[in-house]
Amino acid sequence: MLLKGLDYLHDTCRVIHTDLKPDNILVRLEDKSILERSALDEFENPLPQKRRDDRTIYLSRNDYGQPKSIPGIVSITDFGFSTEGNGLHYGCIQAEPYRAPEVVLDAGWTYSADIWSLGVMLWDLIENKALFEAVDPLKTKYDDKAHLAHITALLGPPPKELLAKGKRTSLFYDFEAKLKPPVDIPADFSLENSLSKINGEDKRMFLDFVRKMLKWRPEDRSMAKDLLKDPWLCADFPEENT
Repeated sequence: MLLKGLDYLHDTCRVIHTDLKPDNILVRLEDKSILERSALDEFENPLPQKRRDDRTIYLSRNDYGQPKSIPGIVSITDFGFSTEGNGLHYGCIQAEPYRAPEVVLDAGWTYSADIWSLGVMLWDLIENKALFEAVDPLKTKYDDKAHLAHITALLGPPPKELLAKGKRTSLFYDFEAKLKPPVDIPADFSLENSLSKINGEDKRMFLDFVRKMLKWRPEDRSMAKDLLKDPWLCADFPEENT
């Protein structure tokens, strides 16, 4: 459903969302009585809370049962930063953990930046934690160079032609296309090692699917309409593999 929405946005509307993240994906409630039951459950059995500085963090309820129907239940929202897809764009977009490498480098971005965000977001939703959480574990100080180091651990060194296009490349890379110190490329950080919620053929096919979106070169990423045909989306796996 997300891919269908993104394909419509890109191919029909010719619009780049620029801010795909879980916060901007809405799930429609089929049964509005869920809200009343949830409020009653919270009153009778409050969920844990945590105080941090001057704010309270609440654990949210998410067990609403299986949907009765699928089409139209998920929607992409918040188009406040969306833009027309004509030509290359420059400047900072996207929430930091979902930021594409060409955006970090300011090498010019287009529809494929949304595809990168989608790949990271799908991984986060499957694993129930952020793929790039280590880049900013406390969500207080994002580090561009650490982000690039983690992407390098996943994908290998960046293509030199991409670095050559980046207006910010010199901030992070030396003349030999190596990340400037101090920075460490995590040795044990990989998609395979980071994914634990699914196994077997399900895991293999999902990793193949995500790798079509997580590529250094924007032009190498699959388009939404092509991703809709991926075999992982229509495969039926045994329950023990999910």
